Amino acid sequence: MHKLPTVEAAGSLTIDKNDRILFIFKDGKWDLPKGLIDRGRSAAKTALQETCEETGLKAEKLRVLTELIQTVHLSKFAKTKSLKETRWFLLRYSGSDASFSPQRDEGIEHCAWIPLWDLERPLGNCPARINYLVNFWLKLRKELDY
Repeated sequence: MHKLPTVEAAGSLTIDKNDRILFIFKDGKWDLPKGLIDRGRSAAKTALQETCEETGLKAEKLRVLTELIQTVHLSKFAKTKSLKETRWFLLRYSGSDASFSPQRDEGIEHCAWIPLWDLERPLGNCPARINYLVNFWLKLRKELDY
């Protein structure tokens, strides 16, 4: 059996004080900020840094609350198929409504805070792993009643 190489990544489900979720729009789909974990950097720091780089939010306004889940999917990295293991973190943004600076060289067209009542819009056009992650957090949030 052929074994695929594995790459490790970290990303964030970022919420603001109104529990709106930060989404990025990339390659015609809604997604969440994420990136490969560099050697010597923790997964949590990677999630925080990628969120800042991809959206333009300031690091001092972001705080890692907890690690959520890990997802795995088939990815093409440097023209090589691999399994991408992404560790997801819940981040809290403490600033006021920010003006975004999408990382256009990564294909990010725009960023948006999406309220919970409007999640059908991004969840109807996102990778299955993002849909799963958001629904996992929604269930956890309801169970913890915060």
